[in-house]
Amino acid sequence: MTIVHTKGIFTHEISWCSCPGSDPNDWHLELLQGQLFPASISKPKTAFTFDVLNHFLVDALECKTSAMSFYQKLKQLTNNAFPDRVPDRYRELMRVSRLWRDLKHRKWFGFGHDTEKDPGEGGLALFCPACPQPGLNLPTDWRDSNLLQYVIDGNFTAQHMKMNKPELDVALSDGKGYMVSEGPYQSHLQQSLDSKERSTCSNHRAINAANINKSNLQSTGIGATACAQHGCQWSVNFHQWVKSSPSLLLPPVLEIIPAVGKFHLAAHKLSCFPRYSLNFIKGAGHLDGEILETLWAPFNKISPTARSMSQAHRQEVYDDHMRDSNWKKLVGIGEVFFLEGE
Repeated sequence: MTIVHTKGIFTHEISWCSCPGSDPNDWHLELLQGQLFPASISKPKTAFTFDVLNHFLVDALECKTSAMSFYQKLKQLTNNAFPDRVPDRYRELMRVSRLWRDLKHRKWFGFGHDTEKDPGEGGLALFCPACPQPGLNLPTDWRDSNLLQYVIDGNFTAQHMKMNKPELDVALSDGKGYMVSEGPYQSHLQQSLDSKERSTCSNHRAINAANINKSNLQSTGIGATACAQHGCQWSVNFHQWVKSSPSLLLPPVLEIIPAVGKFHLAAHKLSCFPRYSLNFIKGAGHLDGEILETLWAPFNKISPTARSMSQAHRQEVYDDHMRDSNWKKLVGIGEVFFLEGE
């Protein structure tokens, strides 16, 4: 059996349990009891140690290491002189690491040992205590004294190529993290108009970048929403697009005050400053409106790798990085409050 560990890739002879009543169909369970994750359930011939799978997930999050680069590292550790003689288990690593990531997240969110309860939409997304939530961290009269502020931004570096065989794609956590469910989203796109809107704002190329030739692309980028509010160009025809879509609806009493983050505002026309600056919006406070830029920075590093992944795999990788981003904010928020208290 080929065993992949943090220190290299090794081949070992395995003696399976031959006790009375033992079943060859349970060989994969024997491996799991020994902290070895089998690459297959039926007659496994390859296994990954729990340690190497944990190392790969941390490397992917912190160092943006691709599966190929990680496996090449293990081959170098195993046989630096002749790495081509090391067994190739790259495809097995791709498959097993997806399963390992999904199992870890289900366990962390309380679904690991409950086979009856499904996480549901957003069930594997980490709650942010800093986000204003009515009934949780907002006063009862919050409507009179507070604004719910959101940032809407797009990343056109996070492109995705079309898959050769999309029917073979298998989703493990579709819609259960931060990315929306693929089925309803595709239905929404089929009902929406594909308008190549040109930016009317000088020196602002984000909208124009989205209209590149996309014959070989499944998507030209990613759009995200977070706490705060952003949108000079998008706010121009926002209500019109909502009205023209059968899948979108705005409450009639909802008032939307568009603004532009302070970093992006410098790239807009001079006339945008008095109209969209957060400095002139009552209730905005000391807000920069650029929180999504802290998410795009790591996304830009993993986008070349995620570009050619399957749709489901890409969604899981981006969900994992967004979850990691929120976790770091969660564990660091106490230190921020402590410093402010001083």
